Amino acid sequence: MSDTFAVAAVTDTLRSILQGALGRQVPGTVVMARPPDEVAAERPTAALNVYLYRTTIDGAWRSLDPDGTRPGETGRPALPLVLHYVLTPYVSGDAQDSTAHRILGAAMAALHDHAQLTAEEIRRAAPFSDLHQQPEAVRITPVAFSTDDISKLWTAFQSQYRASVAYEARIVLLDSSVPGRAPLPVLGRGDQDRGPEASASTAGLLPTLDTVTVDLTGADPELVLGGTLLDSGVPTVRLAHPVLAGPDDLTAGQAGATEVRAALPADLAAGTWTAAVVLTSADGAQRATREVPFAIVPRITGTLPIEVTRDASGAALLEVECTPRVRPGQRVQLIVGDRPLAAADEFANVTSTLRFRWAGARPGRHALRLRVDGVESPLTDGAAEQPQFATDLAVVVS
Repeated sequence: MSDTFAVAAVTDTLRSILQGALGRQVPGTVVMARPPDEVAAERPTAALNVYLYRTTIDGAWRSLDPDGTRPGETGRPALPLVLHYVLTPYVSGDAQDSTAHRILGAAMAALHDHAQLTAEEIRRAAPFSDLHQQPEAVRITPVAFSTDDISKLWTAFQSQYRASVAYEARIVLLDSSVPGRAPLPVLGRGDQDRGPEASASTAGLLPTLDTVTVDLTGADPELVLGGTLLDSGVPTVRLAHPVLAGPDDLTAGQAGATEVRAALPADLAAGTWTAAVVLTSADGAQRATREVPFAIVPRITGTLPIEVTRDASGAALLEVECTPRVRPGQRVQLIVGDRPLAAADEFANVTSTLRFRWAGARPGRHALRLRVDGVESPLTDGAAEQPQFATDLAVVVS
């Protein structure tokens, strides 16, 4: 998502791209962002005006749940804007039509080559905004104008018509300032947390993978994969992640018809992974089972509980140590009590230290949860006989 400066960031990025292209092809051209009547009154020697004449709201994006919201959580969706621009060349002196047409053609070619604003282009042109962190790309699309549209538009501009072209920038997502809610997890359901039990068998002739769990009881963590006919070839384990590159195939340490074990790679990133068993027959043919998801759980480490002091504006800066280390591109969120904070401060390298700013921090003691790619750190005390929250997984605000 992005802040309220994102609209200005799109305009400045377009100006930067166009100024670079026109500086090479039509030297001396200045790219402006002014109302058309004011530009016409100034009579520039050679200029291209990028004018934001309309903003609309995308109805489909507006009805989506906030990004990263899980079942049971609430939050205001982002404000999805579509920005409408008109590009108009202005020249004075001799050969006006020829120069204006050169400017217009160079500008259209530049936007044709930049149909999508990259994060680096936005960061370089508009460092005052965090639009470059928006997960959805901003796409630039030409818009066709009818004769009636042109007449109405230039009448509203109160300026004489000039050859122009229109574009839209879609989509710009502005964060809501209304805080969301992330309720604490339920520790038990009913007497002794009893629930329904069911079992079924679909055993067939093909190898199947049913379950994937992480075994932490031994000296080294292992991945335990359960299924049927997992001994019908030499097994290896293939891991995949929706964003990150997975490790090489894992060699099975123990293999049987119903269970395959493999050593878990050190420092495997937290989040949701998928695993499949690849069986290689004697003739070299390979057969893979279906992929089954499993979670690598992040854990908050370091000195706990965390103690912070609010600044003069009532905000607090939280620095959280975690394991495994977090990779750039992963979605990281800290939940304090029942309030999810904004995303962690941007980081460019693999890190185990994350920083969060809590605006309007509330004094007192609050439970802490770290969510990485949708997987939360444990909040309960595993050594307790009855379910209870861990006393040290908290932040104390003064």
